[in-house]
Parts: sequence; structure tokens; C-alpha cells
Amino acid sequence: MLPTISKDSEIKDGESKNLIKIVERPTFILKTREGENRAVSPSQRNGHKKDADVSSATPVKVQDIHAIRTLSMCPEMSTSVKFMDENMQLCENSIDFLYDQQDFLVVGCLGAQGVGKSTIMSLLTSRYSSNIFQVQDLSHYESGTNCTTGIDFFVTKNRVIYLDTQPIFSGFVLDSTSFDQKKGTPDFVNNDSNLELQSLQFTAFLFSICHVIICVQDWFVDPNLVRFLQTAEMLKPSSTTVIDQDYVEYYPHIVFLHNKAELQDFMPVVIDEMKDFYNKVFSSSRLQTQSGIDMNHCSTENGLNLFFIPSRTKEEDMTFCESEESLIDRLRTKIHGVSRNSITPSVLTEKNWYHYVSKVIEVIKKSHLSSEYGRLMP
Repeated sequence: MLPTISKDSEIKDGESKNLIKIVERPTFILKTREGENRAVSPSQRNGHKKDADVSSATPVKVQDIHAIRTLSMCPEMSTSVKFMDENMQLCENSIDFLYDQQDFLVVGCLGAQGVGKSTIMSLLTSRYSSNIFQVQDLSHYESGTNCTTGIDFFVTKNRVIYLDTQPIFSGFVLDSTSFDQKKGTPDFVNNDSNLELQSLQFTAFLFSICHVIICVQDWFVDPNLVRFLQTAEMLKPSSTTVIDQDYVEYYPHIVFLHNKAELQDFMPVVIDEMKDFYNKVFSSSRLQTQSGIDMNHCSTENGLNLFFIPSRTKEEDMTFCESEESLIDRLRTKIHGVSRNSITPSVLTEKNWYHYVSKVIEVIKKSHLSSEYGRLMP
């Protein structure tokens, strides 16, 4: 019995070896043809799995790199460039400095010739470079020209778009433009009316595209400027053509900035008189005049947007007042922290804002309300 058992066991062992050989060969060939999980060593199998994981994660990394390259394609600005010319034509290359993202702030300025608009805008952007916006010098006074025609713009790294604009009520702008109202139509035969209407259209345009507007003036107070701002608010086109009961018509924050302020302008009594005046004349206005953009250290949401910048020629006589640098820093901080209401019912990106600006220009030029107002002007 023992030899028989051992022989049978030897036969079974031989058969099992033959079976292993027979099963092993076709399994190896089939898996080789399929190209999946071949019989390899554990180290090679783990390495292959790592390669698969890397290859599966590669598309995500490529997308991230592509997004980073897309953002870095916008050139970094070191000085201002032309955004819109004196004929209200947008410059196409300005869109190259804008991203396709929604977190941005548009700050424009407004004022007559020589009040210091470009100087204020250069001070607000002084952290990036000095004299980013061209400042008016003696040659401009002698020739009667403006250092800024149309709109110059500068975009900071934290996506604040500063717009330095041409002066309002400037006869040089009227002489150098080919506006529709300048074509000699009988409705607009008076040059003063043409000048005022063009300035009104330009201001209404700024009211439609900016989050914050700095109204710069160098003395207090100009009743004509107040009436001008109220008229421009009336002529501002609607932000949407669709009747939406839930949408509130957009109006920007407006800051009354008194440049070249004298010593007595910083007295508390004078400041209270100015605040009382602005609160009364703009009591029925829809412009956001109570946003807390003032000279107070603490932020108050209901404070009047009133700011003073001392005269640079007499700054040595105002030693008890704050320095210009500290005031500009506070103004910049409060402007950057203001609430950014949506300009249109739909949220805009920087590039969409650029296209929206082009549409507003066309609406302004074809506005029947502006034409009717110009026809009724004396």
C-alpha cells in the first residue's frame, strides 16, 4: 500500500506540475495581448501604478499651469495708457491689461481744468511708481491745452482701475473733438451750450461705468458745479433695458475732494458748514454721498464723502495738520474698502466691463434725453 500511495502521489504531483505549466502559459499570453497588469515583479507593478496616478493627475496640473499662464499674460503696467480718446472712442489695446475675473474696482475723477485731478490720481497710485499720470505744467497754461484728453487709465496689481479724465468745461476739448453736437446743426448753434452738453454727456458716462468718482475742486463752493452734477445725474442712462422689479438702478459713490485746501478749511466749524451744505443740496440725489469716505480715522458708513488735501505751496504753514502722505493713504484705504455695488444686473468681469463701456458710449451718443435737453438750453 505504501509504494502505491507514494506512486499515486508522485503521479498527482506530476499532473499538478503539468497543469500549472498548461494554465500558466495561456494566462501569460492573454494578459500580454490585453496590455493590463502583466505578471511583473511587485516593484515594477508599484512603479507602473505610480505612473498611472501621475498620468491621471497630469491634465489637472496642465490646466492649473494654463490658468496661471493666462493670468500672467496681461502685461504689468508701469505708467498710464490711453483708454478712450477725446472723441469717445475706446482704444482696443487697453483690453489687454484686463483679466477675466470679477473682483475689481473702478475709480474715476472729475473736475475742471487745473484743479489737480492728475496729481490726485498720481498720488493714489504712488506706491507703484511716481507720476503715473501726466501732470499739467506751465506749457499747458501758456498754450491753453490740456495734459489729459479723453481718459487715461492705470490698473494696479490688486485690480483697482484708475481713470484720469479730461477736464469738464474745457474749450480746448470742444475745439479738438468731432462730436455730433459740433457739426453745425441748428439745434446747437451756441458754443457754450455745446461745451456744457458735451461735459454733461461725459459726466453721465462716468456715472455709468465707475464704482467711485472723485469730484476734485480747488475752492468752496461752486454752485454751477453742483447744478452740473445734478443735471448729469438726470441724463445718466439706465443700466438695463429690461424691466426688473428686483433690480435697483445703479449710482456710484461720489467723493467731494477739496484740493489745495487752506489753513482755515481744516477748522471744525468750516468742515461742519461744508457738510451741511452738501447734505442739503444732495438730499434728493441718488448718488451715494454717504459712504464714510472722509478724513476721520474711524470708519463710519453714514459719513459724508468729504476730503481735504492741503496746498503744497503752503504746506510748511500747516504743521499742525496731517501730512499729505497720511491723508492720501487714508483716502486710498477708504476707497478700496467701499462697498462695490454691481454696475449691471449681471455680475461683470473686467473684460465684460470693457465691453459694457463701449455699449454705454453708444447709448450716450444716441440719447434722446440729451438731445432734448440740449435743444432746451438757452
